Amino acid sequence: MNEQQSTSCSAKTETNADTLGKLPPKITKQDLENVAATTKGKTFYWFKIVFFLILSSFLVSFAAYSLITPNDFTIGGISGIGIIVNVATNGKVPQWVILFSINLPLVILSFFFVKKRFAILSAANTGMQSLWLFMLENVSPFNKLQIEFGSNGEKIFAAIAAGICIGTAIGLAFKIGGSTGGADILAVLIQKKFAATSIAWMLFIINCTIISSSIFVFKADTLALRLLPVMMAAFESYIESKTNEAVTNGFQSAIEFRIITDKPEEMSQALMHELSRGVTMLPAMGMYTKESHSMLLCVVSRRQVATLRRVMKTVDPDSFAVMSQVSQVLGLGFYSTEI
Repeated sequence: MNEQQSTSCSAKTETNADTLGKLPPKITKQDLENVAATTKGKTFYWFKIVFFLILSSFLVSFAAYSLITPNDFTIGGISGIGIIVNVATNGKVPQWVILFSINLPLVILSFFFVKKRFAILSAANTGMQSLWLFMLENVSPFNKLQIEFGSNGEKIFAAIAAGICIGTAIGLAFKIGGSTGGADILAVLIQKKFAATSIAWMLFIINCTIISSSIFVFKADTLALRLLPVMMAAFESYIESKTNEAVTNGFQSAIEFRIITDKPEEMSQALMHELSRGVTMLPAMGMYTKESHSMLLCVVSRRQVATLRRVMKTVDPDSFAVMSQVSQVLGLGFYSTEI
């Protein structure tokens, strides 16, 4: 009887394997290098870099000129210094001049002390920011793009919009290995000199100093109104950081499944065939029953969750799974189009 059951199970497994068909090919580093070396791969690579640079630099400039300046508040970084100087001099010193003058020496320093790729991309980004600001301040119809919100609590929308624009810009710059310049470069240089220093803390201190100084620039009749630009800048910084995080990591977020099953072979084959995702098996033991099981580790994209649940229900209805959010996935085979 046991031999018959064993033969039946073997036949069933072979049938399942035949039904699933051939597994998808494994993606290797050589495969990605071969694709990148093609004319199409090189064209896409450079198009992506140029597009991200143009969009990133424009978003920073647009936020500074069109959203922040007309609504009487500032932001952190070199763009914030440009806004403060521009307001303090009643517009006599253009923002693009301040941006270019401060970023130029920082970019030169980064070329010698940081990675060359980072320095070149940061230089291109800051140079294009200066160009965009020059066009927004001097060229018609760009100089008509200022958006001034009402004073009855509507200015908060300027801070939200500016935070989204700048956060997106920083995230796009980071994704191609550069930065939007200014305080980002300064923080990296300081961290390079003093390794124990946190870049995040350095940025926080630099931005807080710049934002706090705005209380002496934006005049108002009451203390509450004088503090309003500082509070709006703080709110903008919060939105900016969350948007930056979403752009940098959100597009690569995934779902991790830990599946406890007694049919690891059948489950793995089904997952690899239907989802084209790798599966790792680990031994597991139920501490109550002391019975041995198998735990399968599988990371999938959000759109594949429904398929994974269907596979679990079909292959092993008695399986148990834990699902958790993964903020980012690194390595070959998951996001092969990264720059």
